[in-house]
Amino acid sequence: MRADLSSFSQSYCVIKRWLGVACAAVAVSASVAQMAQAQTKVVGYIPSYKNMPAVIDRTDLSKLTHLNLSFLNPNASGAFLSGGNPVCMEGASAADIQYVVNKAHQAGVKVLVSVAGGVLPACSGNWQTLLQPANRATVVNNLLQVVNTFNLDGLDIDIEGVVLTNIDNAGNYTPFIQALRNGLPAGKLLTSATASYVGGMVPTSSLPYFDFVNIMSYDAIGPGWGPAGVEHSPYSMAVSDINIWKARGLTKQKMVLGVPFYGYGFNGYAAAYDFNSIVSQFGAGAAQADVIGTRCAGCSYITYNGIPTIRAKTQLALQEGSGVMIWELSQDAAGANSLLAAIHSQIGSGGGSSSSTSTACPAWVSGQNYAVGDKVTYQGGYYIAEYANPGYIPTVSTYFWEPIAASACGGTSSSSSSSAAFTRLIQAEAYTSMSGVQLETTTDTGGGQNVGWIDANDWMAHANINFPSSGTYRVEYRVASPSGSRLSLDLNAGAIQLGQVNIPATGGWQSWTTVSHNVSINAGTYAVGIFAPQGGWNLNWIRITKL
Repeated sequence: MRADLSSFSQSYCVIKRWLGVACAAVAVSASVAQMAQAQTKVVGYIPSYKNMPAVIDRTDLSKLTHLNLSFLNPNASGAFLSGGNPVCMEGASAADIQYVVNKAHQAGVKVLVSVAGGVLPACSGNWQTLLQPANRATVVNNLLQVVNTFNLDGLDIDIEGVVLTNIDNAGNYTPFIQALRNGLPAGKLLTSATASYVGGMVPTSSLPYFDFVNIMSYDAIGPGWGPAGVEHSPYSMAVSDINIWKARGLTKQKMVLGVPFYGYGFNGYAAAYDFNSIVSQFGAGAAQADVIGTRCAGCSYITYNGIPTIRAKTQLALQEGSGVMIWELSQDAAGANSLLAAIHSQIGSGGGSSSSTSTACPAWVSGQNYAVGDKVTYQGGYYIAEYANPGYIPTVSTYFWEPIAASACGGTSSSSSSSAAFTRLIQAEAYTSMSGVQLETTTDTGGGQNVGWIDANDWMAHANINFPSSGTYRVEYRVASPSGSRLSLDLNAGAIQLGQVNIPATGGWQSWTTVSHNVSINAGTYAVGIFAPQGGWNLNWIRITKL
């Protein structure tokens, strides 16, 4: 789980994403694991160092199902409490914990304490030593005492990184989890938080013992790690991480997708931002975007998740898993810009009820760098293409997932989500007609192709785009331009003009940023056209969101 900024200065926190992990599925025995809860889960973390009582007082608990208090660590002897107070839980007293537990329980929210954390504090004992067979029973019994003392609903195990790897390599991780499972009273929960890169994942042998697992799908880049110019938590990363864990045998009922309520800044911006600060400093419009500034290597930008992406990820989480996890609640904005409210509204709209279809790609898709035998599924308002062997993306060896146009495979979607939560991403290269443009391989996040060689008066159109209801839509464009330019949006071959958008100078043909504008559109199905009043720019995708 993400800790405070200083904890990420250590080199071992570099995040790597590896796709196509080949692991055998785990058979789950009812005799050793409780069934995961059937309800949709909304799991929120509160760091102990953020004044937990104050955070819970301003949180709408009706929008949560579980609350994780983070992070609790033992001392060198394996004790977690002394005189009733935690020995190593920064900023938290027994009174703080009891206050939060009582208030959450009154609202029907289950409370767990999260153990360990991404970077261990100086007060923590050595987990690798404490989980050795001679010491393990002491640690387990002391954790069970914490659950009993504070009337907690369970434990969340968040041992990460090299500490996790070393414990697992010594053969001590799964036996520890099994001992906790066996020691917890009936009805108490045991959960985990895990990354999705090699060396940072909980072992598959431990999965049967967890009620559910929180997938930490973020931090692809941050202060001091990651490839320059990328986003730290794009939608495509969530899709990839989910499929890694499906391949490792994690069931839909146990899969909970983690989303970030924070962002990172580079080259002149602050190193880290909570979502509330982003909205406060850059205005309510920032809540509808994922990037501020120009996102490229060496450029100044902030990368985060805005409301449309959080909604889309929530829908994905409900279709592929059983809920959403949030790091962390103190970072949320208030009122209409609340990400927690966006998650809640998406769940309330039935966002997880869409069926997911799989079909072989037709010839049209094969002509766009897809191969025969690749498959496409409809997930979270997107069509996702799974490549069998995308050799044109050198950093990926087995699988890659990319949003593509809905017209590419399977026709119209079977989504039953409400029009109020409508989000549609269209790959630029999925045009049905064009004049003057060409395709090229893109280095933007997600790979694939972009539309380039755009000169003045060139155009492209995407037919059969349905707008489910009349109203205001935000249209975002993923663009790159060495010197800046302009684009124009229209419907039905120019019959309806929707306005122009300035494209900033991004510094290169593959230096990408996102620009947007709001337009009013009547419900209906249209051909969406992009026209170039000026040339000198590239287009990777278009995203349309009902506001």
